[in-house]
Amino acid sequence: MRELNILFSSILYFTRLPLPFKVEYRKENQQLALTWFPMIGFIVGGLGALVFWLPHLYLPQSVAVIVSLGASVLVTGAFHEDGFADVCDAFGGGYSKDQRLKIMKDSRVGAYALIGVVLLFALKIALLIEINALWIPVILITSHVLSRWSTLIISMGWSYARPTGESKSRDTSHPISWMRFFWATVLGFSPLLLFESWWVLVTVPVVTVFSLLSGKWFQKRIGGYTGDCLGAVQQVNEVLVMAVLLIGVG
Repeated sequence: MRELNILFSSILYFTRLPLPFKVEYRKENQQLALTWFPMIGFIVGGLGALVFWLPHLYLPQSVAVIVSLGASVLVTGAFHEDGFADVCDAFGGGYSKDQRLKIMKDSRVGAYALIGVVLLFALKIALLIEINALWIPVILITSHVLSRWSTLIISMGWSYARPTGESKSRDTSHPISWMRFFWATVLGFSPLLLFESWWVLVTVPVVTVFSLLSGKWFQKRIGGYTGDCLGAVQQVNEVLVMAVLLIGVG
């Protein structure tokens, strides 16, 4: 029952999807909910794939791609895109650890955030338009799942940058165990089985290396990671997975 509670907490925390029943809130579950992040990728990617396929039956691929990306944003409430934007502002305009952390908590959108998000979505649209339409549903699911798995590398390898008391949503005193990481990895890698080409395996070292480099970069500049950092890594790795799969199977 506790594991189901953690899964449902993950759905409520990382998406805007309502559940038809009440979920018991436990702050310690918010950190453990990260281990179900790949499952959230299946949900968001699956809905995005469905929303792509329906318009694509009657409209150009470019329109279906944009509608699909918009649906994914609605499902998550732009949760990860907001983190990416905050990181762009913080590391683009901040010159010290405290200043960067302060900017990430600022709700205002700066020039770096605006430019970063525009370029991010431009890349997603450009990549998906070039992919064979038959592969897009599978690639959407894979990119959402694998990119969310990659954030576990940072959350397990580095400490939270802010004092524990400043985190309203995450109890970092309950670290993720290696067993949980193992099962999250099994779930995170499972979409790769949908491909026949060995090239799909290239996505794993690509997202792993980027996550490790990002973790070191965050550690050097703010002394660890924040939720915004995880969102930024997820978004960039989502694009990287799309790019790798376009080269190999698109």
